[in-house]
Amino acid sequence: MEIEYYPSGPAIQITGDQRILVVADLHMGIESDLRLHGVHLQSRGAERIERLNALVKEISPDIILLLGDVKHRVPGTSWQEFRELPSLFSNLRKHTIIKVTPGNHDPGIEEFLKPEELLPKEGSILDGIGVMHGHTRPDPSLAGHLIVAGHHHPVVSLSDEVGIALRSPCYVLAELRKEVFEIPPSEDLQTRVLMVPAFNEFSGYGIEKTFRKPFSPISRAVVTETGECLLADGTYGGDLSSVIRHEHTDCT
Repeated sequence: MEIEYYPSGPAIQITGDQRILVVADLHMGIESDLRLHGVHLQSRGAERIERLNALVKEISPDIILLLGDVKHRVPGTSWQEFRELPSLFSNLRKHTIIKVTPGNHDPGIEEFLKPEELLPKEGSILDGIGVMHGHTRPDPSLAGHLIVAGHHHPVVSLSDEVGIALRSPCYVLAELRKEVFEIPPSEDLQTRVLMVPAFNEFSGYGIEKTFRKPFSPISRAVVTETGECLLADGTYGGDLSSVIRHEHTDCT
C-alpha cells in the first residue's frame, strides 16, 4: 500500500490493487448555513467542485472516496445543496467511480446517489483499507486494518522561536485502542487510524482541542503517545503528544 499526499485538496491517494482518491468533509452548502448565523459569504461551491475535478483529472483514480459530510445542512437539505450536489456528483461520474461513507451531516444524501455508491456509515473495507466518516464506532470488521476517517477536521499550528506560526490542515496517524469497537476483538490486532483533514476551506479544528476534549469514539480511542502529525503535503509535523502539549502551551 502506498499513500500520496495532495496539499491542493487536501486529499490523499491510496494505491493498492486500485488507486483510491480520498477526500473528506466537503460540507457543500456551508455558506447558506453561515448566512443564517449572520455571516454572509458568496458560495464557493462551484470553485470547490472545480478544485476536486482538477485533482481527479490530474490523478485519474479508479475510485473517488468521499469520507462523509458531503453536505452541510442538518437537518434537511438547503436550496444551495439541491443546486450544487447534482453538479458535484455528475461531474465526478464523468471521470471515475464514486463511493460515499455518509457522515453526521449527510441525512438525505442518498437522494443524490446511486445505491451502489453509498457505503455503510459504520465503515467497510475497500481494497484492504477501512473507510468511514468517523462519527460512529467502527464496524468490527475494520479491526486490524488502517482506517481512514474524516469528521475531525484536524488543523495544526506550529511556531518557531520568534513566534511565527504556521496554521495548516494536517493528518493524524495513530494507533487505536481496541475498546473503540463495540465488541472488542479477541485477538491482539493493531488497528490504526489516519484522520483526513477537511476539503472545505472554512472547516478546521485544532488537534489540541480534539484530543483534550475528544468528541467521537475514534478520537477517544487514539493512543496519543505514539501518534504522529503530518502536514498537508505529508511532511512529518511532529509526534502527536508533543504537538498537543505545544499547542496547549501556546493557548495558555
